[in-house]
Amino acid sequence: MKIKVDGLQFGAGYNGVLGPRGVGKTRLLKKLAQAGTDDHTSCYVQRPLDVFHQLTVKEYLCYMAGQKAIPRANVTRKVNDSIEMMSLHRHANRMLGELSMVLQSKVLVAKALLSDSQVLLLDEVLVELNEQERLMIGHAMGDAAKERVVVLASNLSDSLEGLLDTVCLLHPEKEAVHVSANTAYSWVEGKVWEYVAPSMPKPEEGRILSAMKMLEDGVYLREIADEVPCDEVSQVTPTLTDAYLWWAGQR
Repeated sequence: MKIKVDGLQFGAGYNGVLGPRGVGKTRLLKKLAQAGTDDHTSCYVQRPLDVFHQLTVKEYLCYMAGQKAIPRANVTRKVNDSIEMMSLHRHANRMLGELSMVLQSKVLVAKALLSDSQVLLLDEVLVELNEQERLMIGHAMGDAAKERVVVLASNLSDSLEGLLDTVCLLHPEKEAVHVSANTAYSWVEGKVWEYVAPSMPKPEEGRILSAMKMLEDGVYLREIADEVPCDEVSQVTPTLTDAYLWWAGQR
């Protein structure tokens, strides 16, 4: 199945929506949520859990099942299935306020999986997790993503690297684009370099600095450039952040 809004079309699988804060990711997901028809419904999930911090994981999911109008006879099965899918069985009786960020993210995804909705809209539910934690949750959702349209909005540093099927890039000064993840990677294939310089290089046309870190013996730099930026340099595998920065820099 497919869902379309603002000229952007999302199909079954993992669809990423990437961009900096304030660029319109939440607005796009809410438009997708409003685009439901008789043929499909959507489930929109966003981050805050603070108001429920005194509920246990199971109590929260049972409450949310009620909010989704799941028949009472099916609630226990649905809650247990979502807990099992996200490997939360050991934490089912813990209060939400006691959980780590990664466990809270798992609970949010479990909430989305309670629904039979064909469209799952996850708004920055993986924020502040490290890459390993994001991929763990992404793999746990794998079966659901095969059968449904999963749209995951995230900041550049919080994407599901390597798991996304498509990616929609948002920028305040550019028209949004929606391409396969492989296409995005191909934009910067063979153009991403890492090296240590004695000092910060001067900005140059056609060179994009994607990361930097001050070291004792210089400055670590990750750079996107068509040509090798210096003699002692390593060519590295591109990320979606690299692809986004390259795309954003194109005139």
